[in-house]
Amino acid sequence: MSNANQVPFIERRRQPFITEAYSSQFQKIKRERSIPYFKSVLDEVRGVTSSEALQDKKDGYNAIANALTDLLHLRYTAGEPIEQLRTELDEVVAAWEDYAKAVGVIGPEGKGSIFGFAYRVDYNKAVHLAGLAVLLRREDLLPRIDAMVLGFKGSDAVYEELVSPYLPERPYADTWYHATPYTDALNAIDSEDPKERSALMGQAVEDWFAANEGQPFHGTHKDVDDSGEGGYTGYWCFELAALCFIKGIDDSAFRDHLTYPKDLVDFARSKGQLPTASAAPQTTLSAQPGQPVPRAGVWQTTALLDKRSLTLALGEKLPFTAQDKAGNAVVWFWKSET
Repeated sequence: MSNANQVPFIERRRQPFITEAYSSQFQKIKRERSIPYFKSVLDEVRGVTSSEALQDKKDGYNAIANALTDLLHLRYTAGEPIEQLRTELDEVVAAWEDYAKAVGVIGPEGKGSIFGFAYRVDYNKAVHLAGLAVLLRREDLLPRIDAMVLGFKGSDAVYEELVSPYLPERPYADTWYHATPYTDALNAIDSEDPKERSALMGQAVEDWFAANEGQPFHGTHKDVDDSGEGGYTGYWCFELAALCFIKGIDDSAFRDHLTYPKDLVDFARSKGQLPTASAAPQTTLSAQPGQPVPRAGVWQTTALLDKRSLTLALGEKLPFTAQDKAGNAVVWFWKSET
């Protein structure tokens, strides 16, 4: 048992709406019912090429990715250790990649985006995913996240501010899709007055929840009960917190706001300065089983059940495992130097 789990739930939870019974049942439903069900659907349509089967495949991968995203958010809200969540983000990104491949965003002729930025429900998924990668200091995942939304490259200033410190040669964006609360957040970034920067970002944090009225997650805390059937996973402005970290904005005046993930910001700051974009990989290096690796270092795959990583020399071949036990293609990604 981890030290975190020895702390009473009511003390380690990060928002007051969640209960231990709800958290436990929610996770059980996702892990033991929802995700296995959609994996069984994928098993049934594997190898079938009808239009109905292809749509079932897309829907299945999308449902699994959303379920894993919900689990990650819920587990943060429930007070799980941040270091553990850092590792779990791999599984979430890999699941969205499976969906991106199913819809053709990733592939030999990949293009477009799995998230439509004009739709706030989709936009939230994109900026929350990028924001979490920043806050959890998993900048190594940002090229993979960006590969799934390339159709919107340079079109939204908020997203560009999140990824530009880590990815080279990003275009400048002076437009954005959603005015509230992001106009204040972007004005905070542009201001040269530290007090004004803090005040504007504080206003953005204050307005974030109301700006999302009508979204599927809004107000779900009212349905929390011991059955775990509600849709509440937490209310967190991950993207605004990530911008505070990236831009060095003083958050002391609003860090205790209900929706501000202050311990994630503290965690990100504890890991030192941001890497520069020039130090980030120019491309996301990947290789298939049996292929020689194009770069020495640590190669990782989350497709296999043991989520293994290997340290390989340049030209050394990856293990010849074409599929995981569920039949999904295995892809290896370069993670870091040895």
